Amino acid sequence: MSVNHWIPLLFFQKNSDTEKIIKDKISEDNSTEYNRIRCPLCKWQPKKSSRWHCVSGSFPEFYSNGCGMVWNTFDTRGKCPGCNHQWRWTTCLSCHQDSPHEDWYL
Repeated sequence: MSVNHWIPLLFFQKNSDTEKIIKDKISEDNSTEYNRIRCPLCKWQPKKSSRWHCVSGSFPEFYSNGCGMVWNTFDTRGKCPGCNHQWRWTTCLSCHQDSPHEDWYL
């Protein structure tokens, strides 16, 4: 087998950097700061990697200037980092129901 056939296999090798990145991502998603955040309706818990979109919407929060930003709404307590809109309602990514943002915090 020529050397060129081995090059793609090098990308799949585990090394200490790869393992550290994986462990950091797992511990980030299991962060204790998210243990006290739950959907008030279904009790689903978001992770650090969960994402919401700033989009125009109607009921229950009428907003027509969504900027399209994608972020974790619990990192900013509901404030969009793109347009600074303070979201009062948050949609659960599990049950897809809306609840007042502050009701998510235990």
